[in-house]
Amino acid sequence: MKKTMNMKKTFATLLVATAAASAASVADNQDLIESKVDSINAKRGLEVTGSIRAVAQSSSFDTDNDPTGVNKMQTVEKDEFVYADLNFGFRPYENVRANAMLRLGAGMQEYFASAAKTVSVPWINVEGNIGNSFYWVLGSFRQQYSPLTLFNPDVEIMYEAQIFERKRHMAEKQQLLEGNQRNLQGANVQFRHNLGGALGEIRAEGMFARINRNVVLDFVGAEGNIIPNDTIFGASQAANMDKWLAAGNFEWFPFNQNIYIGATPMYIFDNEDTYSYTWRRKYSKYANPYELQAINPLDENPQKTLVMSGRVGADIAGIAGSNSLILNATAEFALSSDDVYTVGGYKEVVDEESGESSFEIDFYNKETLDGVGLLLNANAGYKTDAFSVKMVLDGVYNDSNWYNNMAQSPKFFAQRIQNSDLDGSTVKYGVNSALYSSFDALYNFAPKFAPTPYLNAKPTGTNDDAFNDAQIESYTWAPYNKNSWGANVYTRNQLALLQTLADPALQLALPNGLATSNRLGGRANLIANIGEAAEVQGLFSIFQQVSPVEFAPGFSYKAATFMEFGGGAKVDVFKLLGFSKPLEISGSYKHSERTLETDNWTAAGAFDLKSELSSDFINAGLYVQFLPRVGFNAGFQMISTEFNDDQQKQLGFEGVLAPLMSGTQMQWMVGFDYNIAKTAWLAVNFGMMTVENEYNTGALVAAGSAEGAINLPNYYDVTKDQSGTYKSEFSRMILEASLNVEF
Repeated sequence: MKKTMNMKKTFATLLVATAAASAASVADNQDLIESKVDSINAKRGLEVTGSIRAVAQSSSFDTDNDPTGVNKMQTVEKDEFVYADLNFGFRPYENVRANAMLRLGAGMQEYFASAAKTVSVPWINVEGNIGNSFYWVLGSFRQQYSPLTLFNPDVEIMYEAQIFERKRHMAEKQQLLEGNQRNLQGANVQFRHNLGGALGEIRAEGMFARINRNVVLDFVGAEGNIIPNDTIFGASQAANMDKWLAAGNFEWFPFNQNIYIGATPMYIFDNEDTYSYTWRRKYSKYANPYELQAINPLDENPQKTLVMSGRVGADIAGIAGSNSLILNATAEFALSSDDVYTVGGYKEVVDEESGESSFEIDFYNKETLDGVGLLLNANAGYKTDAFSVKMVLDGVYNDSNWYNNMAQSPKFFAQRIQNSDLDGSTVKYGVNSALYSSFDALYNFAPKFAPTPYLNAKPTGTNDDAFNDAQIESYTWAPYNKNSWGANVYTRNQLALLQTLADPALQLALPNGLATSNRLGGRANLIANIGEAAEVQGLFSIFQQVSPVEFAPGFSYKAATFMEFGGGAKVDVFKLLGFSKPLEISGSYKHSERTLETDNWTAAGAFDLKSELSSDFINAGLYVQFLPRVGFNAGFQMISTEFNDDQQKQLGFEGVLAPLMSGTQMQWMVGFDYNIAKTAWLAVNFGMMTVENEYNTGALVAAGSAEGAINLPNYYDVTKDQSGTYKSEFSRMILEASLNVEF
């Protein structure tokens, strides 16, 4: 009862704060703010912008699969936090400006505890210009060039309901993400000059930026690891060296900017002069438990990657002087050259006291792989003031050696968020964790989550022995950030591991965007609009691997094929009828599938198998504003996924002993919001998320043990499994209040 009252107080506080902030009319507030900003800019050279975001969320977990309460962790997780980003722009001179973001955060559950408050400066730079053509920046900056060079690939959800879109917006902003731009630190200089007429505009840019730094990370810590406490290559994001990017970008837009010619050279490299070591306890036990070791022994070798890209394009409609015709095309051709290291041999290490032996890597073989990427894009259509119709075509050819982690590192890495304590040691496996949901990974986040200690754990001490006892396999008992969105640039090993952990419902065909390696195919998107009141679109894509994957010597696959199709619409009924307030209805459907077949395994004495995966994603949304600033929001989503028996095993992910046969995820949410502006709202929402998964547990029943079945909940009992099929069902009830103000 006390917890419920605390949540109600939190919701009431947010409501009162928002109502007070909007007591005056929006127009009066805007005029007042603008007059003050003008005064400050004119007299002091200071500009202040920013955002305030607060979330109070309660997620209650429930399942009928655990009637005796085997899982003793708490079933309710509460996250209450607020953070303010204040952007200060100082202009001491007309052509020089200094910018700094001050982030203030507080956990509202322990508001009066000093440890619950944080102050950081996540963004700082100095920028300036010389005349109207030359621009420079030192410090933090964002940039994107093209999908094959510098790009941050996103997850694409067609006509996402506004109630969910807002949640994702807040999760991405917490990570300082802006569209497909990459967050960088370093120096950037740009020259832009319009010569007019046939000569058009020329642009030249150069940058030198750090994209990762030499840093030691706890192998067990959930922060900074893809799979904590694991020895798989790529499991840790610790860095032995500083990683840098040197790039240039040259673009020319002749013939009144209707022709496009561009080139981008990029060099991504590790500075070997910064290679560092640390003292660490080895994975195996020695007489001396510590030894000097590479900071990240799972990614020891330096990256040296050269990428060269050339682009040409033309706006044919612009050349023809037509304002109604849409007709343009762009072609990008890129080459990559990357040093790749593979294990060349192992050596045996013997413990002098116990005589136990273990093996570690003795040496690596180095090879330089040259890859090719090709991207074709065309847009064709017709537009008037009343309507428009457009076809967008993309063609892709990226061979298996193509590599550019500045364009392939995804901004979405699916992770468990709410009620993650219930997963215990399996939470680190993400999509393969027993209680994973795509919707949980997409929309929920907690900037500082403190895991609950297990009941049988020993008290935390100050030496390493106590430290080792005060943790589980997936994380240490320390606060960490839970968010599936990030700006990380991953190494080759990390990207390979991420592909095995990609969400098949969200990242099936192009998990690394249009720069995904080993892909051949294309996609078409037809979009039609009636002004801003209605939009409809259809999507079709088909891709296949350029080179088939070899599972083991003599056991190869045929090239996997991928297909997607779907469509959707968004209509503002009130806008069509001429009313000013919105009544927006949206919906979409997308089908995705992958087919993978073995290639003559019978010659090696094994059965040939066909592995199929299909997924259907449904979205529906409703938003209506029935008072000047009060609206009603509703959203529904469902994902149905079907596998065959050996799907997970054929993909080679270790530990998936009970392959997932089928799964259905569903969530709905309704709520009311109070709108001050498009980017300023208070929302109170209630929803339910349900998951039903069916697993093939025949191998576990035959073995009489469920040990190592990482994707099953800890309350699964193999002794009570008579059919060899296990149906897992669980739900989460979510009550939340959120405040978002951007100014």
